[in-house]
Amino acid sequence: MTRRVGRGLKIILIVLLGVTLVSGGVFYLFPGLVLESAKLLMRWQAGVRKSEVQVDGNRWVYLDGGEGETILFVHGFGMDKDRWGPFLKGFNGSHRMIVPDLPGFGETSPLSSGGYDIPSQAERLNRFVERIGLKSFHLVGISMGGYLSAYYASEYPEKVKSLALMAPAGVASRIPSYAWLIYRERGHIVLLYRTVEAFENLMSLIFYRPPMIPGPIKRHFAAKGAIHYPLYQKILRDMERDGMYLLEGRLHKIKAKTLILWGAKDSILHPSSAEKFVKGLKGSRAVILEECGHVPYFERPRETLKAYKDFLGNFP
Repeated sequence: MTRRVGRGLKIILIVLLGVTLVSGGVFYLFPGLVLESAKLLMRWQAGVRKSEVQVDGNRWVYLDGGEGETILFVHGFGMDKDRWGPFLKGFNGSHRMIVPDLPGFGETSPLSSGGYDIPSQAERLNRFVERIGLKSFHLVGISMGGYLSAYYASEYPEKVKSLALMAPAGVASRIPSYAWLIYRERGHIVLLYRTVEAFENLMSLIFYRPPMIPGPIKRHFAAKGAIHYPLYQKILRDMERDGMYLLEGRLHKIKAKTLILWGAKDSILHPSSAEKFVKGLKGSRAVILEECGHVPYFERPRETLKAYKDFLGNFP
């Protein structure tokens, strides 16, 4: 019976996605439906389902699925649990995956009080971990999520079996990134957008080879960006006020073996930062991926998955 239901769900998702993509009118009028259909399909492929839990009066929404040792995935700024996309399916059948939306992102509710600085977010993440009953786990974070993951590992070293950081923030790079130069010279934060033009500019900085994104999808993201603009601006200001380089004096507190993954063409956070992580983290190693921007698992999916799975293979 369960197998029939699963097969039926697959057929429904594929038909829905196909109809949505083929029908120009639906595609143009309802780009959100296209994205929602793709999201459901990727969850099905990864073997994860949406769950939610209350943490300190806040509603946390997360993906949960699979069996084996647990991997906790922490997304980056402006992202959410579903932006890990096809990367998750690489662990279907080998690991349990816990993939939360951080407060203020995705479907997890924004804070009613308090700040979004990294130390506070690390405390909240730990309360989420305790609420769902995790004792120890492998931890993966990208960008802001890498910053948060590394800080978490320095605060709760006994809980982190291994640490993987993809283009993490948290230290000052030897070479300033292009995004940082724009901010320093013009005061412009490239991560925030309210227009299609600003969204396109961000895509050109995030990716070495930006993906082709249809106009209706761009307009959909620009509209969402305009809605989230004040909240995302506050999150960045809170992080900046408390400190963007808090890991500088904390790397020695991280006990977990660490893998650092970075795109050689990252314009958001310069890969020269990897030098500090390798120097400050005993037993760590860095993998720099050529012709790759800020999101390794998107632009170099096979290499990223192999590097991380090889790394995980060192933990029986």
